[in-house]
Amino acid sequence: MIVCESIQKPLVLFHLIHSHNVTNALVFTKSADSTSRLVRLLELFEKARLSESSEESTHGKAVVARAYSSDLSPSERKNLLLQFKNEEVDL
Repeated sequence: MIVCESIQKPLVLFHLIHSHNVTNALVFTKSADSTSRLVRLLELFEKARLSESSEESTHGKAVVARAYSSDLSPSERKNLLLQFKNEEVDL
């Protein structure tokens, strides 16, 4: 367990994802809005991480994060779960 302030949680999550090579995990947030913000932030972190070097072998593949919430239609949720199961989506 890691104890940190709320503002640090996305950075700690990003660190854990890459230091432990997480490729298939669920992340729970307080609300659908929090989930959307976290996904956008992780996408920005990934873009910055990969832009440091053009060689993918140096940084590995980009982590793919998607929001799963009641805001999605049943077919979108089903499709997203299938993508997660097939490891097309990491978080």
